[in-house]
Amino acid sequence: MCNAIDRQRQTTAAADRPGAGRVAAALTLRECAARLGPGAEAACRIGLAAGLALASGAACQAQAATAAPGGVDRWFAQVGRAADTRSVAVGAGWDWRWRVGLGARGLVTGAHDISIGHWQSDVGADRHGVTQLGITPSLRYWPTGETRRWFVEAGIGAHLLTPVYRTHDKTFSTRFNFGDHVGLGYRAVASTTEWSLRLQHFSNAGIRSPNPGENFVQLRWSVAF
Repeated sequence: MCNAIDRQRQTTAAADRPGAGRVAAALTLRECAARLGPGAEAACRIGLAAGLALASGAACQAQAATAAPGGVDRWFAQVGRAADTRSVAVGAGWDWRWRVGLGARGLVTGAHDISIGHWQSDVGADRHGVTQLGITPSLRYWPTGETRRWFVEAGIGAHLLTPVYRTHDKTFSTRFNFGDHVGLGYRAVASTTEWSLRLQHFSNAGIRSPNPGENFVQLRWSVAF
């Protein structure tokens, strides 16, 4: 898995506009685009993905020294709903050994996951099926300073949607898309399960037009090992 992260890091870093990675790490996508000028949304999004991939790669190296190779930290199942589309997905996640204190009690941790899913959309009188493959690094904030109870999560990853996604009123132009999400979750204190409610946006960041994007509300259930 860390080798896969390495390849993604090299690809996204090569595509990054000079300076976009540094700007996107410190600013929101909107602020980044305003700083770099017109047409910079794609570069900023790629820069942010590259920054997370770099952090993920560093975490993989640290994890390799402290954990059994190939060990999966958790498995998950997920259902989602967009305006005209339903989705289901399953996947595996790896927690980073990296963590940083924030404020008086807060804690920031990271993880990356891989997923495979199926989308089914309404296309007039017919239905359209899409297979989704994704890899996503993300960060979590734990206000209690412990990796249990409530957490807030955000991340951005790379996704392959095949065939090209479409509904009765929109059609994506690329199979490759970014998926950025925010979520609120709860990890049970006395068990290995957690639940999270997520909002995820998929688009190609303006790489090609049309780029209508799609927004999902998702419910994820995970079990740790």
